[in-house]
Amino acid sequence: MQQPGADTWSMPDGLEVEALLAALKADFGLDIAPEYTARVTYADSFDWLLYQQGYLLHNHGRCWTLYHGDSGEVTVQRGGPELSGRCFARDFPPGPLRDLLEPLLGIRCLLPLAPVGLQGRQIRLLNRDDKTVARLVVESQRPAGDGSVFRLIRLFGIRGYDQDQEVVRRHLEQLGVAENVSPLLGFQEGCRAMGRRPLDYSSKFSVQLEGTDPARRSMARIYQLLLENVSRNIPGVLGDWDTEFLHDLRVAIRRTRSGLSLVRKVFPEATVVRFSREFGRLGRLTGPTRDLDVYLLMEEAYLNRLPPALQPGLRDFFVALRRRRQLEQKKLVRVLRSKKTMAVLDAWQRTLAQADRQAAPRADMPVQELAGRIVTKRFKRVLRDGQALHADSPDADVHRLRIQCKKLRYAMEFFGSLYPRQEMQQLVRHLKKLQEILGDFNDLSVQQDMLRSALAALRGGSAQTLATAAALGGLMQSLFQEQHELRSHFVEAFEQFGDPETMALFHQLFRRHEASS
Repeated sequence: MQQPGADTWSMPDGLEVEALLAALKADFGLDIAPEYTARVTYADSFDWLLYQQGYLLHNHGRCWTLYHGDSGEVTVQRGGPELSGRCFARDFPPGPLRDLLEPLLGIRCLLPLAPVGLQGRQIRLLNRDDKTVARLVVESQRPAGDGSVFRLIRLFGIRGYDQDQEVVRRHLEQLGVAENVSPLLGFQEGCRAMGRRPLDYSSKFSVQLEGTDPARRSMARIYQLLLENVSRNIPGVLGDWDTEFLHDLRVAIRRTRSGLSLVRKVFPEATVVRFSREFGRLGRLTGPTRDLDVYLLMEEAYLNRLPPALQPGLRDFFVALRRRRQLEQKKLVRVLRSKKTMAVLDAWQRTLAQADRQAAPRADMPVQELAGRIVTKRFKRVLRDGQALHADSPDADVHRLRIQCKKLRYAMEFFGSLYPRQEMQQLVRHLKKLQEILGDFNDLSVQQDMLRSALAALRGGSAQTLATAAALGGLMQSLFQEQHELRSHFVEAFEQFGDPETMALFHQLFRRHEASS
């Protein structure tokens, strides 16, 4: 987020607002709005989806204000839900604020971030023709729990009146107003007081490695970042704030397991075996809730696949899924709060802290050399499995290629910082296209299996059971048809992935290690 500090200054301790207004009256007419006082709470998704797009959002009771952090200009102000814990874009009444929030937030919830007390005045500066030439905001910001008070002066220019604004600046300079600060100072300090800072979390994996570092140290750093993601998402899973907390937790677990599988002989074998087993157990225990989340998120899409006559039966099915999901969530909470889970995470933390003391055959190998071997090996495996595919290949073969692509993707994410950014992004884009089709194909297969099991479990011949059975059958047919159409697409996608340009780029980056792989 851009922060044009030239328009915002810290107000000197000895300067009173009345003295500022008296100085400005020498050259301008003043239209002073009534003093405002409010205690607002800033809100965003856990991964800062609004802030990333340049927006800040706060609420005061049921009044919500969305504005650009750069300019401070209000984008929209509307009523909405109370922010007692969390809320979603769908909780806002229909209107411009909801229309802006829905595409930005998606399925992520808004969480309270930073309560801040505001007190200030807005002043319009007028020329001799009573035209507004600038706006000035004098505001005190008091972050909750911090004890600090930040007095800010903010100048908003009006196009075409640059000379008048320079006069304002000269007045401010003569009054000792010289320290440029961020207009978001109260927000930033409020976040800090609550243990957060803007952009301190992202679901995207990013790590900067040095090619000459020992592989053991580099992998310990990767695992540490993944462990932090696990730990940071656990509160959101326990509170069931939104479904992405569990998704991100599972991705961090899966990346950890893939790292232990892909990068061998860097940690002692006993360590790898132990934590591969433990993280595998955690992955399996978190699976049922996540599977149900995926199905429930697809409810409207599934309903739209069916004619209106079959939709009531499917709605009944989803009512049952929501009840089942509540039970699985309770089991998941017990697992994550258990002493066993906490002990595993603590033991993994201690292992990573002591990584430099652990001997292994490739522990001291430069990570750049090891990375080239691993990526080359995974790339060859994807080529081998992909070249064996055809439009009639069994689902299991497609699934195997999907797994190999995922391993290659993880390896490229782990070691991407060791290679030219633009070339790596190009390779990842090609791989991602293939993964999307393979992932869709696998999802359709899994969804049909789930529906088949649900259909087999139906008992009795009531009208409701028959309606549910008809809906499930109709949905299975729709999913099967889509999956059938995808078969030709993944063969085409693989041909694009393995085209001469992509092959040449892979060899250009990793060919030094091909012979030793």
